[in-house]
Amino acid sequence: MHIFTKELRFTDVNSALLVPRHALELFPVPEGDHSMQSEAVDTTGFVWRFQLSTRSTGRHPKPVLLRSLWHPFVVEKGLHLGDRVTLFLEYDQENGIQYRVRAQRKTIRLMGYDHWVDVEDLNSSNLQLSSFELQYQFSLAKV
Repeated sequence: MHIFTKELRFTDVNSALLVPRHALELFPVPEGDHSMQSEAVDTTGFVWRFQLSTRSTGRHPKPVLLRSLWHPFVVEKGLHLGDRVTLFLEYDQENGIQYRVRAQRKTIRLMGYDHWVDVEDLNSSNLQLSSFELQYQFSLAKV
């Protein structure tokens, strides 16, 4: 189940990830608490720990993934302004319910559509093939 996709802004890359408020319903923050830790598995199978926190005052909770656990993910993935992160909730027979996280970068805009690639694939031959296929499709469209 898709929780949210977000294109990263300055604050997301350099501080805490601002989480869309609607996503809060899919995080089991204990009654009376304003934070919780969770784990998310990335596309390589690595497990990341994140700390979701909401502010304790004010009318709106303003959820964020705190920098202390979010920033290592940003650094490891080489994320920067304009990249995007997607968070999913999945169920599998072996592990039960778990969060999945995916980091992507826009590689090309073709015929009005953005093409996004997992950051782990940026140096792989899959990306080169994918870019070649996109260029080929573009050249066919011009004919």
